[in-house]
Amino acid sequence: MDKENEYKKILTFLKGCTNSPSTPSYTRGFSAGVGDKEPAKKTYDYILLLGKDPTDTFEGKLNSLDKFLEEALEEESNKPYMCSPFYSNIRTHIKREKRNIENGIPAQTRRK
Repeated sequence: MDKENEYKKILTFLKGCTNSPSTPSYTRGFSAGVGDKEPAKKTYDYILLLGKDPTDTFEGKLNSLDKFLEEALEEESNKPYMCSPFYSNIRTHIKREKRNIENGIPAQTRRK
């Protein structure tokens, strides 16, 4: 199994996951999805920014994304109102997929 290719699959999957809250169908029957729009937009923009850097490996890009999400989660938790679980959900997915790759399990490329 090519680990670098698996890390690329994770970033591609996350790119789709972070773009979906901007679609009208995302909030249909799920009013909490409205709170995911802003964090998803920030994350999607950051993933696009990472895609423009050809020098970094996909594992490095994934680590950068995880650091970005950690900082964003810290920043959002300091706000006086309740924050969205979006950042922590994405971070959990990254950690789980990294662990799976280390154990030889292919990365998830579709939603369950």
